[in-house]
Amino acid sequence: MRVRIPLLVAAVLVVLPLLVGACGGGPTAGGGGTTVVMTEFKFDPANLTVKRGQEVVITLQNKGTVVHDWNVQELGISSPKVQPGQSATIRFTPQRTGTFKIECLEPGHAEAGMVGQLTVTD
Repeated sequence: MRVRIPLLVAAVLVVLPLLVGACGGGPTAGGGGTTVVMTEFKFDPANLTVKRGQEVVITLQNKGTVVHDWNVQELGISSPKVQPGQSATIRFTPQRTGTFKIECLEPGHAEAGMVGQLTVTD
């Protein structure tokens, strides 16, 4: 029986990165920054992972048609209200580990699904 090594290697090279990427814990935000796009009624990405004690820089882009914001009330993190078509940058340094709710505090937005999670790890 003849084994086709090049075909097997090609298959591994295509599938392995997909598997490794699927096992990740979601987007990370750090000193280099990340962008969160806000629309009706979601954050993209909705979930972020950051490190305790490290500065986090997030650029918020409102690509929706109404005002939005980005808040983690348990950690005292609040963004300014971002008008449609505008952006804002927030900076914070989390001091507690855990998983915390992200939400838009505009009336009815969190209830419509504009929520996420901020995970702070050591």
